Amino acid sequence: MNDRTLTIAAWIALGVVFLALQILAAATRRLFPGVGTALDRIVALPAGRVVVALGWMWLGWHVFAR
Repeated sequence: MNDRTLTIAAWIALGVVFLALQILAAATRRLFPGVGTALDRIVALPAGRVVVALGWMWLGWHVFAR
């Protein structure tokens, strides 16, 4: 397995995890927040906005710029 295959597998796994979390949130409604709700809670704090912005820049640099 080369680096490219491993990277693609990791992105697919991350997508599956986010999809599973969203399905779990929709099924439980009150027990588990959805991905969007969790992100809203994170960006409500100034430090959270910085972390999300840095994460978005990292994602853009490593995925979209290639």
